[in-house]
Amino acid sequence: MTERGRRTLREQMLRNQQTEALYAALSGKPARQLPIPPEPKKRAPRTPSTEPSEAEILRAIMALLKRHPRVAQAWRQNSGTFQERNRDGTTRYIRANTQRGMSDIMGVLKDGRTLAIEVKSRTGNMRPGQEEFLQTIRQAGGVAGVCRSVEDAVALLA
Repeated sequence: MTERGRRTLREQMLRNQQTEALYAALSGKPARQLPIPPEPKKRAPRTPSTEPSEAEILRAIMALLKRHPRVAQAWRQNSGTFQERNRDGTTRYIRANTQRGMSDIMGVLKDGRTLAIEVKSRTGNMRPGQEEFLQTIRQAGGVAGVCRSVEDAVALLA
C-alpha cells in the first residue's frame, strides 16, 4: 500500500489476477494472464532542505511587521481558490481573492501609505500578475517589493 493507504497499480492487478484464477477454477476455463508491471524501483529518501520555506519566511516577516515602528497594521492576504463541501455533499469552489497577483502581505504604514510584500523563497519565481500588482502599488505612492528574507523586509521599510 502507498503512504495514503491506497493500493498501487501492481497490487491491484495482482488481486485481479487472483480473482481471475478463482473464476477460472470455478468455471473450468483457463485463466487469463494479466500483464502485471514489475515492482517499481525504490526511491532514495528526500533530503530535507536547509533553506527556509516561503511559509517560514512569511511568519518571520509578519512577526517583524507587528513590532516595526513604521507599520500601523499588516495582515496576511489569502488568495487563490479552495474547495468547500456543502451539506448535501457537493463541492463548491471559493475564490479567496479577486485581484490578480495580490501580495502575500498587505498593510498600512503610519504615514498612510499602502504596504505590499510578496514573499518568495530563495528559488521562488514571480508570476507576471504579481509583478504588475507591486508596480501598481509603487506607482500610487505605496511601498511594495519582493522579500526573500526578513533582512529584505527591513531594507524595504528603511
